[in-house]
Amino acid sequence: MSQTYTDNCFTTTGVVQTQMGQVEENFAALKSAFSGATTPANTVAGMWWFDTTANILKLRNEANSAWLSVWDFANNKPILANNIIGDFAAALKDPAAGTAGFRTIGTTAVKACAGNDARLSDTRTPTDASVTSAKLIAPTAGSVLSGSNDTEYSTPLESYTEIKRFTFLQDGAYRFTFDLRISTIPGTAYGRIYRNGVAVGTEQSNATASYITKNEDISGWSAGDLCSLYVKSSSSPKNVYARNFRVYVDALCLPILKTAF
Repeated sequence: MSQTYTDNCFTTTGVVQTQMGQVEENFAALKSAFSGATTPANTVAGMWWFDTTANILKLRNEANSAWLSVWDFANNKPILANNIIGDFAAALKDPAAGTAGFRTIGTTAVKACAGNDARLSDTRTPTDASVTSAKLIAPTAGSVLSGSNDTEYSTPLESYTEIKRFTFLQDGAYRFTFDLRISTIPGTAYGRIYRNGVAVGTEQSNATASYITKNEDISGWSAGDLCSLYVKSSSSPKNVYARNFRVYVDALCLPILKTAF
């Protein structure tokens, strides 16, 4: 196929047959994208060339100083190094450690999940955990429901008894609410929040037979802590009733884990 392109092929003194032949060669070169095994002559910026040796379509750069590979016809895929996708990927695939970007799979500081991947040292001991609650923003008490155990429960016991519990998956401060009442009056129902079996909340009470919602913000919780609601009655056999034990945060976070009861 023709790679010959003649500029200014028409002159007033030229031979028409020769000039028309040059015009035909020009069209043939354009039609085939200057297909050929060698670089075409008379290059200009923006010129196409289908390199039949490499089976790659190329484009002359703006400075007319080099060819940019555009499409690999042997594998029917784009050449990413010379387009906007390639620039984006090259810039973000493996940036310096501590810089956000795409990561290839590996174990060095600039590879996938750097800073969070569980790598093994020479002693076969993990040098870092995966994603942990300590690496997440700790929630604070708010109005967004994080977990609930709403089933009504009652007991006549006069000593504090655990009736509901949660296990936290994330460090932070939480807001607790629960409904409390005594079965009959006179009498008083008591309720209190415990952490890992130790009282941390204020003792709440209700001396009426109608439910009253109690609420309290408590900080200092760690992932894995057991949060329990304990209740007691002022006098047996009067039952203390509790329901709607709920936990609230300021924004969506890891859910709490509701345990057996």
